[in-house]
Formats: sequence, structure tokens, C-alpha cells
Amino acid sequence: MRPECDKENKMKRMIKRMFLFLFLFTFLLSTVPSFAATGGDTAEQSQRVRVGWYNSDRFQEGDAERDRKSGYSYEYLQDVANYTGWEYEYVSGSWSELYDALVNGEIDLLAGLSFTEERASLVNYPAYEMGYESYYLYKRAGNEEINGIDLSTLDGKRVGTLKNNLMTDYFEVWMRESNLACETVLLDDFQMRDEAFANGSIDALIAVNNNVAANSGFTPVVMVGESSYYLAVTKNRPDLLAQLNKALAALKESNPLFIQSLQIKYFNHTAVNATLSPEESAWIGSHSSIRVGHIDAYMPYCGSGADGASVGVITDIFREWQRQLDLSKRISIEYKSYPRYTDLIAALQSGEIDVAFPVHDSIWSSEEQRIVQTNDLIESGVYLVYKGEYHDKATTGRIAVSDRSAFQRNFVAMNYPESEIYVADTLEDCLEAVKQGKATCTFFDSGQAETLLSKRKYQTLNRLTLGESINYCMGVKKGNNVMYSLLSRGISLIDKSNTTNAMYAYIDSNLEYSLTDFLLDHISLVLFVVLVIIGLIVTIQYVHHQAYIDSLTGFGNKRAYLDAVRQTEGRTDFAVAVFDLNGLKIINDTYGHEFGDMALADAGRCLKKVFGNARLYRFGGDEFIAIETNSTLEEMRQRFALLDWELEEVNRTERPYVAPLSLAKGAAAYIPGTDASYMEVFKRADQAMYEDKRAYYEKHGGR
Repeated sequence: MRPECDKENKMKRMIKRMFLFLFLFTFLLSTVPSFAATGGDTAEQSQRVRVGWYNSDRFQEGDAERDRKSGYSYEYLQDVANYTGWEYEYVSGSWSELYDALVNGEIDLLAGLSFTEERASLVNYPAYEMGYESYYLYKRAGNEEINGIDLSTLDGKRVGTLKNNLMTDYFEVWMRESNLACETVLLDDFQMRDEAFANGSIDALIAVNNNVAANSGFTPVVMVGESSYYLAVTKNRPDLLAQLNKALAALKESNPLFIQSLQIKYFNHTAVNATLSPEESAWIGSHSSIRVGHIDAYMPYCGSGADGASVGVITDIFREWQRQLDLSKRISIEYKSYPRYTDLIAALQSGEIDVAFPVHDSIWSSEEQRIVQTNDLIESGVYLVYKGEYHDKATTGRIAVSDRSAFQRNFVAMNYPESEIYVADTLEDCLEAVKQGKATCTFFDSGQAETLLSKRKYQTLNRLTLGESINYCMGVKKGNNVMYSLLSRGISLIDKSNTTNAMYAYIDSNLEYSLTDFLLDHISLVLFVVLVIIGLIVTIQYVHHQAYIDSLTGFGNKRAYLDAVRQTEGRTDFAVAVFDLNGLKIINDTYGHEFGDMALADAGRCLKKVFGNARLYRFGGDEFIAIETNSTLEEMRQRFALLDWELEEVNRTERPYVAPLSLAKGAAAYIPGTDASYMEVFKRADQAMYEDKRAYYEKHGGR
């Protein structure tokens, strides 16, 4: 080949390669932006999810766009989002409207949708259920025209239920199978149903058992069906269904009891009906009191006060039991104390008392004694108390057990069957036996340990926390079925956190630290007699000030506020005002926290000028609360006007921080017949404050 031809061919090949390179470069350049845009849109769609939001007590609460949301469904959605990264857009509406929106693809998710074959053709269901529920027909508690035993009394009655809801389908099937002819009244949402029931437009209603509060005045007549429900997905978003199934599988694997824990958290009280059965009502009608026996000197659970009256957690439990079942005026509680546990059980068996407390949660032991146990009331940890060094079996060789204890003997028998038992009278005698070497150890529950081991004479003893817990309950004689039913109904409605709080309140009140103890701890100061006395007074005042007073404003602190709340419970003549300093973050970020503290102090002085006679508290960083007794909402609002004037006076003066001093504020007063507790009044005041704060920031900008 000629050299000229070779060069020519090489040139042609180079030109072809250049054209090919330019073609590929142009193609990639034109497609990259398109891919990037498409990828961005997909990512945004996968993260932004539209959720149907209807208002339903304890399930979905807070239906407005800016309302704080809570409930079973809300927590469930947030846990799903923890795995998927979804951000929710809440779309409010009635149940019926939102179901149609899900079918039409106008929303992506709807919670609480039960499964039917028809719905499965219209929407997608995940592989895992969201929860489970039963559907009941409810009547008013006092309605004698409808009888759960004679269901024919339902014939012709108007029964309210929801459109496009599975509970309605179950009810209609049940009605046909029961040969009943009720008039079905279809309503759009839960609120309309409840309003119709309240105004008498319907005689009964169909509701989910977890949607009816125990003290609502509704009485279940009969169950008409039950099913599981799901977080349903629109047919248009199979990608969301895949993500949801993956998230739910991971959630179930990491927390197998997730659904059960949500059911207990949100629906524990709704699953119990506070209305007494005919047998229970008859028992209450024929008795003037319930006789409750308890162990003496068994604090913080039970004991006798200086006047001989019974004290301890048992009295708090029965007060709450009476309140939950509305029995405070119908039946009284008679307490009787017994020195030993065996005496208590003997009194129960002989019929001298109706109820025994505390009974250790040991079903085997209770069966032997022919006792029926209620649900657990108190859970407590277990301490091993001993002297010297711990030497495994040697330390538990001889165990001191009190005749008063409801759990010691059972606990030792189950866990240390080979150990020798030293029988003591009281719980303190058990500690004395260990201290004096008569026993190598003893066992206490945490409530008793906190009370007794705080005493100086037992500070030489050691305690070891065991990885176990014990439970206390009440006991009734086997065969006393109505008494057991009454106790169980009320106990199921009691918030266990209240019982725990009461227990620690008694522990605190029984802690002993005498003047002698103090002097022994500070023996050198005894030489300076006068100085010691003055020092004690100053120290006590300082500790009290530190414990209850906010150092910046001089107001009561959070601890003092909680004490005030406890004192306010039961009163009906008080008002609450809640305040929050606007713009504190701006002051802190712009001028520094020193200036933020100046602003808080200025706000505190304004509040003290206006609310001088009220109980003022600094609850948090920039939050203040005033509790005013013998005051009305109108009087609070008049004080707000004075407060605005005081703030204006401060803003006219020259201050180190330039930002204007402003307080968001809200107030509420106790409404007899409506409010059941201090917290209901506080929540209204807090909501009013947040509305005021929102208005401030809408006017002045910022968040």
C-alpha cells in the first residue's frame, strides 16, 4: 500500500471516531438534565405522602391543619415514617369523604380501614394489620327500653352508624341473622353520629369498642362483629405499598408487641365499661359499705396514722375506684388493720372483711388459700439487704421474714427453698435481725426499702437490687364473684401512674432524718453551739429556696408548681394563666444569653406587679404560669390588659437588648360540671396562649 493511501485511511478513521465521540457527548449532555429532573421528582414524591385525617377520640385527634396531632394512628404513622423517611401532608375530612378520596387517588393513605373483598378491589392493603377492634351496639346507660337479654326490644329503634364503614356491614348482617328490624340511620362521620345520639335523633349507635370512653354514659348491648384494620394505600401508589410492607416487617421484627403496646397505651380505658351490671348494681344497692382489711405498719402501701385511721396507697386506690365507678356517694369504705398477713387472710375467709390488701401476686399461693386475685395494682423492684460483704450462698443462708409481709415468704420459698428462715414480727425486726447477725439477709420491695433503709441505724447495711419485680393486688374470697367483678371493673380504669405517684408521696413523707442524725453528721459544729443553730436555720432556708424557688425571677420553680397543682385538685374556684416570652431566641442569638436572662427577669417583674397575689411559677425556660384562686376568667383578662401596659412601660425605657419585650398569654377558669381536673383547665389556657403566640408571630414575622 502506498504511504499516501495509508495516511488517507488513518485520517478517515480519526474523523469517524471524532463524529462518534461528538454524537455520544451530545446525547449524554441532553439526557443528564432529564434524568436529574426525573430523579428529583421521584424522590420528592416518595417522601411527600398525603394522609387522610378524620377526628376520632384517642385514634386521631387534632383535625385542623395546624392543630397538635396525637392518638394511636398518629404514633403508628410516625413509627412507619421512621423506616420510610416519609413526610406527611394531612388532609382533613369526614370518614366518608376521605374514603372516596383514597379510592380516587386524591390521598395516598387512610388509617383504620377494615378489610373487605370489595374494598380490596379499590384500594391496596399492606401485609400487616394496624390493629384490631370489635363493633358494639351501644345504648344510653339509663335506657331501660332496650334490653340486652331480650334483643327484640331493638325492633323499630333508630340505630346510628357510618356510611361506607365495615361496622355498618357487620351490623346489617347481624340484624338479618337476629331477625330484627331496626331503622338504620347512616351518618357521614363520628361527630355527626355522636351528636345525633346526644340530641335523641337516634336511640342507639354502632361504635368500635376502643372509641367509647369508659365513663361516657354508653352501655354496650351486644357485639355485632369484629375485625382487623389497616393503613390502606391508594391503588395509584404501589411504590408506597412496597415501602409500607418493608417498614412494617422491620417494625414487627424489632418490636413484636408494637401493636399490643399501642392498644394498651391508647385504648386501655375504653375497653372497660364503667357502667355496673345488674348484679353489681343490686349488690351496691343492698350494701352500705365495703369492708377492706389491710396489714398494719406496711407503708407506703398501708398502715395506721396517729389517730388510728388507715393511711397509705390503699386509701388512694379506693378513692379513685369510687370516682371511676361514680360510687363515692353510694357506698363507703370501712378499713380494718391486722398485725399479720395470716390474720388478714383468716379474716377474709371468715367473712369478717370483703377485700384483703396487699396480696402478693402468687396465683399458686392464692389458690391454696382459696383467694381470687384482682389485676395487679402496684409493681415494685426487689432488694436483697445484707451486712458486710456479699458471698453468694452464705449471704442467703438464713433469711429474715416478717409475719406482716405479703411477699417475703412466697418470694423466698420460690427462689431460695434451701435457705433457713428466721421469723420476725415487723419489717424493722427483719433489719434488726440482719444487723445483729441473727439472719444473714432479708428481702424488701423497693417502696419499703426506700422508707426504712433511710434511717441512720440501718446505714451500715448493704442492699443489692435484684433483676426482678413483684406485684401487689387485692384478694377476695373465692366465690364472692360480684365483689371481684366490681373491684376488677374499677381497677382496670385506674391510671397506674397515679398509684405510683401516691406511693412515692408516702415514701417522701416517711423519710426520717432527725436533728440527732444531723448533729452526728456534723459533730465538729457542735462545738460552736450558737453558730450551729444559726447555720442550721440558714442551711434549711437555703435548701428550701434552692428546691422551690427559681433564682432568676424569684417565682416558684417546676417542683413548687407541681405541689401547687396537687393542692389545687378538688377546688372549683380557680383560674390559670399561661405565659411564654416572645422572641427569646432572637435576643439570645443576637445579644447573648445574659441579655436573654435580663429579658426574662424584666418579664417576671411585670408579671409580679400584675399578679402579685397569685401563685407565680417559672415552669420552663421562657414559660410562666399563674394560679389564682377565687378568680374568674374575666378578672384574668383584666389583668392581661394591665400586663400589656406594664410591658409597654418597660419597652419605653432604655434596655441592653433592643428587641421589644412581649408575652404570649392565655387564661382559663374552672367550669363546674365540665372540668374534672386541673389539667383540663390548664390545657385550655395553654391552647389560648399558643393562639396568642401564633397571632404575634403572624403580625411580627418569624416562627
